[in-house]
Amino acid sequence: KGVVSDSLSGRLLSASFVLSDIATGRVMVQSQSDPVNGSFLLCIPAGKKYALSVEKSGYLFYSAHFEPDSDGSLYDPIVKNVLLKPVREGESIVLRNIFFETDSSRLLPASETELNRLYQLLVHNSGLRIEISGHTDNTGSETYNRNLSEKRAFEVYNYLIKKGIDVSRLSYKGCGAMQPVADNSTPEGKALNRRTEFKVLGIQ
Repeated sequence: KGVVSDSLSGRLLSASFVLSDIATGRVMVQSQSDPVNGSFLLCIPAGKKYALSVEKSGYLFYSAHFEPDSDGSLYDPIVKNVLLKPVREGESIVLRNIFFETDSSRLLPASETELNRLYQLLVHNSGLRIEISGHTDNTGSETYNRNLSEKRAFEVYNYLIKKGIDVSRLSYKGCGAMQPVADNSTPEGKALNRRTEFKVLGIQ
């Protein structure tokens, strides 16, 4: 279960959300959070990897992935509270459901849903300009990580251009391991540091 709210004001929001099976791409649940209190509650099978996406007009979409175990219950559920960021200059989000082959810039098919969601955001906000950035953990040399992260950012950039987004609205860069968001000494931290982000550069 969770609650959707505005990341700045804390205002509770009614938003659309989609829960998909990462392995198959199959949509498991598609619904809205409660219009009064912003809450949602879902019953889903354990033992699968899920992609969660939440979106609302005027906001950047939220994405996450997780693998619930069998410990959740109606009275003690897994909690996924969602903070939606308004579309405004300087805001950024992590694209948690974009996946690459190991040590490669080749996009995996499971990334298609998230890539299309980013494309739709740009279509519906025609004045939006963004920068796509790739990030790695600290395994490998600085040069290797920077090159890999740049190639991965380019693949997302190139996908959007091929879909018809004007090149003037997009830029990309590789940051390697220089901007960690978690401790690289643990597997969980490394996984969080391997990520793709986008940042709003401007809105016309």
